[in-house]
Amino acid sequence: MSGKLAFLDTNIFIYLIEENPLYLKQVYKLLDFLEKNDYEIITSTLTLGEILTKPYKDKRMDLVKTYKAFFTEMKLIELNSEIASLFAKVRADYKIKTPDAVQLASAVYAKANLFVTNDDRLSRFESEECRVVLLGEVYKV
Repeated sequence: MSGKLAFLDTNIFIYLIEENPLYLKQVYKLLDFLEKNDYEIITSTLTLGEILTKPYKDKRMDLVKTYKAFFTEMKLIELNSEIASLFAKVRADYKIKTPDAVQLASAVYAKANLFVTNDDRLSRFESEECRVVLLGEVYKV
């Protein structure tokens, strides 16, 4: 492993898990790009929580089990006081919702090289350490 990290936002996992017909092909291209370029995929525990909400609501414990198993293979960044301080600053500077700020702060904290999302509102975020890339633009990296 080269030490390069790609933090994937929740929406990327939702497209993959739900096999979203509009975005699934782009997600596969992303995963192929990351593998070919030796990126390790990471995300946050917030992603896991967001992913599990619908299966819990629908009482689909089989899906809860499947999703939990899927994420055990991945490095999950846990919220801590440093991330909390970072996300407060991100929220204040960019006027974005708490979950988005937590995700961006988690990526910066983890020293991710890329933050991949399909939420173009987050592309305004600027960091020397972590570049925000939209799903359809990952090939430009």
